[in-house]
Amino acid sequence: MSTFCPNCGKRMDSSWKTCPYCAREKQAGKGKVLDSQPQKPEDSMTDHKERQPTRVGRDAPPAGGRKTEFYPVDAEPRQDARRAPDNRRIVGVLVSYTWEPVGQLFEVREGRTHIGAGDIKGESRQVDVCCPRDPMLSSDHAMILVQRGQFYIQDLSSVNGTMLDGRPLRPESSEPLPSPAEIKAGDTTFTFVKFDVSPSTSVPETREEPREGSRRPTTLR
Repeated sequence: MSTFCPNCGKRMDSSWKTCPYCAREKQAGKGKVLDSQPQKPEDSMTDHKERQPTRVGRDAPPAGGRKTEFYPVDAEPRQDARRAPDNRRIVGVLVSYTWEPVGQLFEVREGRTHIGAGDIKGESRQVDVCCPRDPMLSSDHAMILVQRGQFYIQDLSSVNGTMLDGRPLRPESSEPLPSPAEIKAGDTTFTFVKFDVSPSTSVPETREEPREGSRRPTTLR
């Protein structure tokens, strides 16, 4: 014996508990609803996370959220703030051909002139005659002292010592410095020459002769 479905009106067998036609349409309707929903990015195998830029520094975040930052660089090198203008009078020079074929010229001024490869002991400034390329030179190796027109040289307890005209100097002992003289500190050799800059040195006066054709001065009698 057959019956009819109250929903769709289609013929049903008396042994069926539910209408197979209604169940099929209901299932087909659910599939359409699922297909119409947008797919999430994480469900797609072809989607990729956007790569974050890289940042270099102490405040850089962990991998995955990196960012690149650029910092401006000074176009001109900064001057050493420890170097103050030296207004002392130049009384001599040191010349060395050890590290430069064309030679290097260093000033010797009144007072102390320190020779070395680094900073002066007890002071936050660089030595006056600096040769950082010499591995045998101590930071504050030797010193030339000029007082009242007299020149002295002293080894400042350097590791490899100082030689004056081929003779080693005793550490912390001041000795007269002749001119010219050869000074060897570490592996660097200097030639020292002093200048005669005593106050008695005067510049000769020059008298300008009258040029030919110029008017002679008028004398009143």
